[in-house]
Amino acid sequence: MLPEHFPPTGLVAHRGLAASLPENTLLALEAAAATGTCILEFDLQLSADGVPVVFHDESLIRTCGVEGRVGDHSASALMRMQCGYANKFGDEFDHVTIASHAATVEVLAAYPDSCLLAEIKDESIARFGLRACMEPVLEALSPVQERVAVISFQAAAVAFAQARGFAVGWCIATHDASAEAMANRLQPELLLTDEQALVSPEALWAGGWRWASWEVLEVQRARELFELGVDYVETMACDQLGAAPQLQSWCS
Repeated sequence: MLPEHFPPTGLVAHRGLAASLPENTLLALEAAAATGTCILEFDLQLSADGVPVVFHDESLIRTCGVEGRVGDHSASALMRMQCGYANKFGDEFDHVTIASHAATVEVLAAYPDSCLLAEIKDESIARFGLRACMEPVLEALSPVQERVAVISFQAAAVAFAQARGFAVGWCIATHDASAEAMANRLQPELLLTDEQALVSPEALWAGGWRWASWEVLEVQRARELFELGVDYVETMACDQLGAAPQLQSWCS
């Protein structure tokens, strides 16, 4: 079972309020919490000196406009690096920088109703190893463990967090029979999949888990997913979907 802080159904702020603000930044995550969306999802990559930072891509180019990879830089250098996503927002957010995982958890802990989905990214696990990635992530999450689920596409990362007593979610790369078999072996609290894989109730495999789907921006599609039996819908526009009357039965 997911921790009791998690609502039975609702929206997940995918990388924060990322439709309107630079993704995976404290600005976007706090803005999402301010809308009343209680489940906040963010991504974690490891710096060259082993510090988890909140960032999605392995490459810095898309959101920072800088060549190179997250894992090529120290944490102190990364946290001075602006990540205002200039290609999307121009220079409006030039003041926004990459945040450490520990600082992000500390800030979000001040929102007592918030629940966190912390995703450990594949690239960092491949580069630095499972233990090097997982140990500092779980240490930072331990003060708020009762309202956290650790998620990953990597089954080994899911099992590692599970062994440390954390609620976990497995992100499904290919929604097929082999993935269903792995889900039954892992027995996570949460299964997460692309919304495009969910076209019928049969796609929601029976088990002791809840279901989440990404990435949804349309109210009608979110409603269809909830009616299908999905428990949580990930969206970068949690303010707009959360205000839609058609979704209040699942988001209140």
